[in-house]
Amino acid sequence: MGARSVIGTETNRHFVQAHAVEVPAQAESPETPRVAAHHDCHAAKAMAVGMRGFDRPLATRLADRALTTAPCGDDLRCVWRAMSVLLIARALPAADAHCARLARTTHSAGSPTTLMWPLLRAQIARLAGDLDGARTALENLVGPGIPRGIRHVALAWQLETLVRAGELEKAKESARENDLDGLIGRSTVHHPLLLAARGTIRLAEGRGQGALSDFLACGNVPAFEHMALPTVLHWRAMAAFAAIGCGRPDLASSLADDEHRTAKHYGTPAGLGYALYVKAMVADRGESLALLSDAVYLLEVAGARVELVAVRLAFGRELMAVGELSRAADQLSLAAELSRQIGDRRTTEKIGLELSRLGETPTRGTLSPQERRIAGMARAGLSNKEIAARAGLTVRTVEFHLSGVYRKLRVSGRKELLSPGITID
Repeated sequence: MGARSVIGTETNRHFVQAHAVEVPAQAESPETPRVAAHHDCHAAKAMAVGMRGFDRPLATRLADRALTTAPCGDDLRCVWRAMSVLLIARALPAADAHCARLARTTHSAGSPTTLMWPLLRAQIARLAGDLDGARTALENLVGPGIPRGIRHVALAWQLETLVRAGELEKAKESARENDLDGLIGRSTVHHPLLLAARGTIRLAEGRGQGALSDFLACGNVPAFEHMALPTVLHWRAMAAFAAIGCGRPDLASSLADDEHRTAKHYGTPAGLGYALYVKAMVADRGESLALLSDAVYLLEVAGARVELVAVRLAFGRELMAVGELSRAADQLSLAAELSRQIGDRRTTEKIGLELSRLGETPTRGTLSPQERRIAGMARAGLSNKEIAARAGLTVRTVEFHLSGVYRKLRVSGRKELLSPGITID
């Protein structure tokens, strides 16, 4: 079964039927009126612009308008869709402010309407990198007495948060207690969310084939409202990691390429950075280093702290493998500090082990075989473009390797590299 892009026909059909899609706040809410699709719906426009990509500012402005003006601001379906646009765009301060304002205007404590705001704010916390805060909030939304629509969404978000925080056993326990497999068999409205949650657990367990099946099935049910969950939004990336675990590199590479194309379509720095990370995991080492460097930059710009921990860890490991020990230590130290801040205890321990290994590794000033080859071509007078063509690399990768050559040989640049006194053997 192959990967399919949400940019195509299925997504367009989904948008035609958008107002027929149930949102969590209305799953079992007899007291909440069902408002018919209304004319000039700003929430629907925000979704449509968001899915087309290339104009996130317009999408977020339309979402803001939907949340602050009637009739969208009084229709929970419109509110959910507008909030989804803000979450996908990582407009977290705006989303949080809207939640706080709307919570003050709701009543009937304990109703799905009231519970919608802590649910959304838990996901805002998770996207901001506050895993402990998200986990605590979601624990209160998966127990008995919680309306089904809220409970199912909260369960999916809770399971992903627990796995991201390194609490795999707690995630598995919650999945059993809440009959995740049974819910997947019965649910239609929240099917993508629940599939993605189970796939996340299976991937963390090392059950690559099961995870791959879940993520590919998740991708076959386009649902914009559920794409505020990173594992739904990035189902191709998650499927690529599962394909790597299954020993299917060609499928993993195809999925990584599709994730990158889709990320470029949406144009968010967080999405692009994560897509480059996925591509790095299936690329050769020289290409991987350049991709990870760019991914770190984009995720820093986006403030995507949870994803940035994983990427810095991968970057540090790759740098260690090519002997860039000082840079590896920098990346791993930054990853360790960030993982402590977000509450990812397991990853903090992993990074500690990597830093211990790094401390036991003797410092090397010698060039790697690839660096020696590229330095030799540079000394022979070839330009970066000519070296890239001859070595089968990108110009960006050649530049990356040359910067490592200059650093190891303690030269200021190409001119000094060409000096007769410099040896590369």
